[in-house]
Formats: sequence, structure tokens, C-alpha cells
Amino acid sequence: MPDAIAPGAPLAAPGPSEIADATLVAHLTQLHHGYARSALPYVLSLLAKVSGFHRRRNAKLPALCEAGEDLAGALEAHMDDVEAHLFPALLAGDPRRAALHRELGRLQRRHGELALYLARVRWLADEFAVPSWGGRSYQALMEELEALEEHVLEHIHLERHALFPRLSSRRQPS
Repeated sequence: MPDAIAPGAPLAAPGPSEIADATLVAHLTQLHHGYARSALPYVLSLLAKVSGFHRRRNAKLPALCEAGEDLAGALEAHMDDVEAHLFPALLAGDPRRAALHRELGRLQRRHGELALYLARVRWLADEFAVPSWGGRSYQALMEELEALEEHVLEHIHLERHALFPRLSSRRQPS
């Protein structure tokens, strides 16, 4: 891979702290929330199918199914919460509400919870490895779980490193 930038090539995309508030919110809601909201029903149906069919071969599958349901519930609650409270505060440009500090604290705790759910799913899914007897549904489930993990971790990263600093720097004492 060459070290030099080719003439006329675009420069690197702006970092999370350099993009406009509305662009950040749109990115989080459309890309990450949109992806999760469309992927979760499919992932949950695959979890039920694979767990039901292969539970005798892999005793972790019922627990994986339950962990996936827990992750889905926590992720949906998280997305609903930020869309109802933090994103409007950011876009309003005047987040002076006394509750903002509590909202940021709650969001940070939710990030920790989501990370724990993701780690549990990864462990129960044996690092997303497909056994030789797994079949197409098993393969699809592992691919979907890994993609969901990637999206959620990027989502958390953007909220921690772009959303939090913006709201924290604009928060004024009440």
C-alpha cells in the first residue's frame, strides 16, 4: 500500500469531533439505529431457529438465544432513550437542563451494559465460530451476530467520543 496520497484524491474524512451535530445525529440514527432496528428481528429469529434445531449439539445455544434477546432489549431501550432525550438536546443547541448530567451518566452506564451483553453473546457463540455440523442458518447467525457487534461497538465509540464531549462542553450549570 503506497504511503503517498495520489494527486486529486480526497483527503481523509473528518473525524467524529469535526462533523456537524445534525450530521452526527443523522449518522447515528440512520446508519447505526437503522441497521440495528432492521437486523434485530432477523437475528432473533435465527437465534430461535438455530437454538431450537441444534441445542442438543451445543448446550450453549439456549443461553445464547436468551443473551441475544437481552441484548436486543437493551439496545432498543438505548436507541429509544437517546433519540428521545440526548439527540434533541444536542440539536437544540441549548442543553442547560438539569437532567442532562443524569442523562449522560445513564448513557454511559448503558454503554457498559451493552458491552457486557456483547461479550456474553460472543462467548456463548464461541467467538462466532461455526462448527462443522452448523449448516447455513448457523453460519448466517454467526455472521449476523458479528456484524451486529461491530455496528454496536462503532455506535458506542461515536457516542463516547463525539456525542458526549459535545453535550458535556455545552452543558451549563443549572
